[in-house]
Amino acid sequence: MRRFRVSATVLLAALTVLSACTTHLGGHHDASIADRPAYSQFPYDPLVYHLDLSILAYQLYGQTLVWPFDPYYEEAEEAGAPAEELKERVRQWAAVTGRRQIRQQPFLGGYRGPGLLSGFADNPRHDPIVYRYDGLYPWQAILNNTGGKWVEYRTPTEITSRIASVHMCYRRTGRPAGDVAVRHVVSNRAARASGARDIVLAFEGGTGNKGEPDQPASQSLMGYVLVRYPEGSDGYDIHIAFRGSRGGSVLNSILRGASTTDASGNPDWISDLGYRLVPPQDGVSAITTIGTVHRGIAHSTEETLPRLFKCLERAAALQKRRAPKNIYVTGHSLGGGIAQHFVSALFLGDKYGPSAAGPAMPGSLRNWPWQQLKLITYGAPRVGSPLWADTMTTEWLDSDFNAGGLLPIDLRALSIGDPRIAERLADTDAPVGYGVQISNDAITTGAFPGPARKPVGTIVYVDRIGPLSLVKPYSPRSHDPEVIRDTMIARLDDPGIPPVAWRYYAFGAAPTGGIKSRQTSDTVLEAVQSEMLDYQLANDPHFNRQVYKQREALFNSFVARLLRSPD
Repeated sequence: MRRFRVSATVLLAALTVLSACTTHLGGHHDASIADRPAYSQFPYDPLVYHLDLSILAYQLYGQTLVWPFDPYYEEAEEAGAPAEELKERVRQWAAVTGRRQIRQQPFLGGYRGPGLLSGFADNPRHDPIVYRYDGLYPWQAILNNTGGKWVEYRTPTEITSRIASVHMCYRRTGRPAGDVAVRHVVSNRAARASGARDIVLAFEGGTGNKGEPDQPASQSLMGYVLVRYPEGSDGYDIHIAFRGSRGGSVLNSILRGASTTDASGNPDWISDLGYRLVPPQDGVSAITTIGTVHRGIAHSTEETLPRLFKCLERAAALQKRRAPKNIYVTGHSLGGGIAQHFVSALFLGDKYGPSAAGPAMPGSLRNWPWQQLKLITYGAPRVGSPLWADTMTTEWLDSDFNAGGLLPIDLRALSIGDPRIAERLADTDAPVGYGVQISNDAITTGAFPGPARKPVGTIVYVDRIGPLSLVKPYSPRSHDPEVIRDTMIARLDDPGIPPVAWRYYAFGAAPTGGIKSRQTSDTVLEAVQSEMLDYQLANDPHFNRQVYKQREALFNSFVARLLRSPD
């Protein structure tokens, strides 16, 4: 897919302007890090740092998967187990297990995901993805199956080594809607020796709800709050990070999730594909009272808000109601969309807003510096009308709004190395919004069909912008966190930035340290399961092989019964 054609006159004018602007957009700030401001409040470059916080959201989500070789339904179908029948088997197990869990009221160790497991509203159209929250451990890298290849989430130790404890905000099993509990999950055993003080408060949320009747969301970990104590500071900062979408077959997710009235499959993609813009009176007034917004992401955001705010209340309590110095909100892809709608709920909604002073805003958070909030998104979709995006950008984030035009790029955008970015992010007296992207990212630039066409915040291009940017084809790789991060590192040329946070490996090539627990595998599913086990044995000193094998055996029992069933 290529960008639209422009007339020869417009093209000539554009080339002239771009040639003049190349210094501003492309190279002037790339030559040396010596001219950049000190990042004393961050461990390294703030834009790379917040992308890594977004990657940590993926990492924490991956650690909650009971079957970490997800997307397991696709792998099982390749092994000969029909996916829809396998899902029904899992749902039958979830119904039985859920009845037991509702009686027993498990602490953090209960199974989550389908509503059947917890006594919540259930959506049988959704893939039954099963989670547990007692496995959160941010200090450990993990391997996940993204559907055809491995991804390793390896959040830099500059972030994780400073974390002292992890907590989870979630709705308790068998409790009514609106119930929120905060439970301690795990503490850093080395915190006392290392001086670690930061706190992670992960929160549950819902995806798969487009606002249609009888199509409730499915619950999962949606992000976290980081209470961070910058070195040399007598205060603390708050960072709120939202995760992006679960992996799997893109084509399958689109075909099944695009329906307005009968969407099915991957709950995250159902939310992604709910891109029809709706006005406040269509059930999204908690997100905005101005313009129209992406209904799928709006409903996911609203589903998440009660548990997110409970995390923030706990953060305030830990600080004896002392306000943070800065508030940062970030996320990649779906997470970037939810981040925008969270900020909108603060400033334009009628529940926590307007002006972050609405009737639902907890009293302990009313003195927080919301008016100076910083929004930083990566590869984020455009999730609202021009009126909504303009109001968010100019009135509440004090940033440049891309009103659009004939050119496919924004000439007012900043380059990744522009020193003004760090200055604005460190300014405690003013807000700012940045939409960080590669210029030919189809998701971020609005190449896909849909009515939302204007971004929120000042655009920051990661790649170099020049005359060839006008005809550069769209690429799905430009949406990838690994590509975004590697491009930023190459442009910034800063040795202080950790080199790796997200890496892909082909099946059979994961870093297993030479461990090979199974010499041969008859199916792709067996091979994936074996390599996942080998990776855990090689890389995780706290890995519990017995628990892993028990969970693997449970899943394989569903598959085996299907393979033994007569045609």
